[in-house]
Amino acid sequence: MNLIFITAGLGSIVVLILGAYAIYLYLQLRAKAAEGKQAIEQLNTQLQAKDAEARQSVQIIARALLQKDLSETEAAMRIAYLSQQVIASDDETEQFSVFRQLAEATSHIPILEDWQMLEKSEKRRLSAERVTIEATYAEFMQASAEKLVNIKQG
Repeated sequence: MNLIFITAGLGSIVVLILGAYAIYLYLQLRAKAAEGKQAIEQLNTQLQAKDAEARQSVQIIARALLQKDLSETEAAMRIAYLSQQVIASDDETEQFSVFRQLAEATSHIPILEDWQMLEKSEKRRLSAERVTIEATYAEFMQASAEKLVNIKQG
C-alpha cells in the first residue's frame, strides 16, 4: 500500500513539474507572439512613412519637370527610382511606366564623373541622342507628371 502512495505522490510531483513547465513555455510563446506583432506594426509604420516620403518626392520632381526645372531624363531617372518605394495603385503604376521607360532608354548615357570624362564630340552626340529620345516621351511624361503631382498622401 505504501508503494502505491509513494508512486502516486511521485507521479503527482512529476505532473505538477510538467504542468509548471508547460505554463512557462506558454508564457514564453505568448511573449514571442506579442514581440512579433509589435515588430510587424513597426515595420508597417515605417513602410507607410517611406511611402509618404517617396510620394512627396515624386510630386516635387513632377512639379519641377512641369516647370522645366529638370530635364525629362533626370526626372525620369529620379521618379523611376522613387516609384520602387511607393505602394502604387494600378493608375499610379501606369503613370510611373513612362518614367521607367525613358530612364531605361537613356540608361546607357553616362552621368556625373563619367560624363565629365567624355570628349566634347561624344558629349554632343549623346546629348543629341538624349534630346531625340526625350522628344519621343515628352508628351506622355507631361501628362503623367500632371497626374503624379496630384498623388494622394497615404
